[in-house]
Amino acid sequence: MLAVLIGLIAGCLLGTQPSVNGQLGKNLEHPLQASLISFASGTLILLVLTVSTGSFPPIFTSPPREFPWWIWCGGAIGVVLVTSSLILVPRVGSLPWFAAVMTGQTVAALLLDHFGLLGNPRTEASPLRLIGAGLLITGVLVIVQAKRLEHRQTNQASVPQSEDSNRALTSDKPSK
Repeated sequence: MLAVLIGLIAGCLLGTQPSVNGQLGKNLEHPLQASLISFASGTLILLVLTVSTGSFPPIFTSPPREFPWWIWCGGAIGVVLVTSSLILVPRVGSLPWFAAVMTGQTVAALLLDHFGLLGNPRTEASPLRLIGAGLLITGVLVIVQAKRLEHRQTNQASVPQSEDSNRALTSDKPSK
């Protein structure tokens, strides 16, 4: 239960990250500057934690030259996620963005497990897992459609009245 509770709290924090970073990005000249600040603050916190717990400097259990090339890409993936959220969340909102991200993560995890890629144990994509991924994709489509409808309603509410409507309102004569 404790692991689930911690997971829920971490998920809530992760859900706020794009909005926090988006606000940071609005206050800087370029999204990459905000991404740099975001990663720098995280790096500083990790440095303090590793030094204070005696876990610094890193000690490799095998020579780094023997690692697969892709093992060094985690930070780069984080840069893509944080920077794209800085740019897109202020435009589309947190819910559509996060629904798409979670669905992308689920589809990637399904494929990684199914094929046993990147060090994952091979776990076949069962029909139930595929249904779950399909439901997530359907959920994203529903959220995107809701956003489109809301946008359309907002635009219709702000459209000025047509010339005929304006004439009818300003004319003393009844309109035909």
